[in-house]
Amino acid sequence: MGRPQKMVLQIAVLLVLMGITFYLLLRDRNLSLVWESMLSAKKEYILLAAVSMLFYIFCGGWCIRVLLHGLGQSMSIWRCFKYSFVEFYFSALTPSSTGGQPMQLVYMKQDGYRLSDSTVLILIVTALYKLAFLLLALVFFLANWPMMKGMLYQMRILFALGLVMNVLLILALGFLLFSKKLVFRLSTGTMKLLGKLRLVKHPERQVFSLARKSIQYRRCAEFMRTHPLVVLRTFAVLTLQRLALLVVPYLVYRAFGLSQYGVGTLIAVQLLLSMCVDMLPLPGAVGASESVFLILFGPVFGSKLLTSAVLLSRGISFYFMVLLSGLVLCGIQLSHIVRRPRRADSGEGISQ
Repeated sequence: MGRPQKMVLQIAVLLVLMGITFYLLLRDRNLSLVWESMLSAKKEYILLAAVSMLFYIFCGGWCIRVLLHGLGQSMSIWRCFKYSFVEFYFSALTPSSTGGQPMQLVYMKQDGYRLSDSTVLILIVTALYKLAFLLLALVFFLANWPMMKGMLYQMRILFALGLVMNVLLILALGFLLFSKKLVFRLSTGTMKLLGKLRLVKHPERQVFSLARKSIQYRRCAEFMRTHPLVVLRTFAVLTLQRLALLVVPYLVYRAFGLSQYGVGTLIAVQLLLSMCVDMLPLPGAVGASESVFLILFGPVFGSKLLTSAVLLSRGISFYFMVLLSGLVLCGIQLSHIVRRPRRADSGEGISQ
C-alpha cells in the first residue's frame, strides 16, 4: 500500500473513531443545553487556550532549532511551526503517536537537512520529551497528593501500563544513546536468530542497517556529552511545551466561571489522563481520552458542564489542532506543486 492510500485509510479510521466517540458522548444528552453552555463560556479563556496550543506547536519546532544551532546549522521560525505541525498531524493519525517523528525526518530531508543529523535530534527530543513528562507527573502528583491518591487508585491499571511503557521507552532510548555496544550486540544477535528462524528476510541487510544506525546513536550520545547547556535548554523548552498542553483543561474550567480548583491541581489531573491514554494503540487516543476525561474531571466540572467541558477541551487541544495541521500540510504540498513547474522552467532556460 502506497503512502497516499495509507494516509487515506488512517484518516478514515480516525473519522470513524471520532464519529463513534461523539455519538457515545452526545446520545443521552440535551444537545441544546450542551451547545448553550459551550456558547456561554468566556471567550477570553477559550482564546487563551487556543494560543496556548499554538505555543505548544511552536515549542515543538523551537527545540529542534535549538539543537540544530548546537550543530552549527540554522532554521527559520516558519520551519519551527512547519515541523511541529507535521509531527502533530501524523501523530494524530497513527496508533500511539508513532508516525509523527518519521514524517518530521521526511520533511527535514526535503528541506536539505542531513538525515543522520535529523535522526540524532529527533532521538534527543523524544527522550527529553518523555523525561519532562515523567518529572512533571512526579512533581504535580506529590504536590496534589490528597486528591490524586484516590484518582491514581481508580485508574491504577491504565496508570501502571502507561507508567511502565513510558519508563521502558526512556530506558530504551537511554541504552540506544549511551550503551551502544550492548544494544548493537543484542540487536544484531536477535536479527540473526530471527533470520535463522526465517521470521526476517535478508537478515544480513538488517544487520548492516543496524550498524549504520549505531553510528547515528554514537553521534547522538557524543552530542549530548559535549553540549550539556544546549540539551538543558531543549529540556526547558520541552517542559514549557508540555505545560502549554496540560493547562488547556484549566483554561476551559475558568471559561465556565469555575474557580474551586487551582491550576496545579488540574494540571495534575490532566497529567494522569495523559499517562493513562498516551501509549494506547489508538490514533490520537480518540475515544480513550474522552472516556478517561469523563471519569477524572467529573468531580471538577459537575454533571451539567462535563460534556461541554470535554468537547471544548479536546476540541481545542486535539480536533482543532488536527484540522489546522491538516490545512498547513495542504498549503505545504500546494507550494511544492507550484514550485516544481517553476524549477523545471528555470532548468529548461539554463539548458537552452
